[in-house]
Amino acid sequence: MHWVRPEVVVEVTYLSWTEDNLLRQVSYQGQREDKPARQVALPVPHSARER
Repeated sequence: MHWVRPEVVVEVTYLSWTEDNLLRQVSYQGQREDKPARQVALPVPHSARER
């Protein structure tokens, strides 16, 4: 595993989350210039919200 500093924000769409909390069928929508990378947070998967 190789960790990097977030520098670029992109928008993606996805079909669903897997059991391992990974995104399934991700599609790149484009780069976003309106938000700094440090303000982006990982969304909570639906299954974690329901617990």
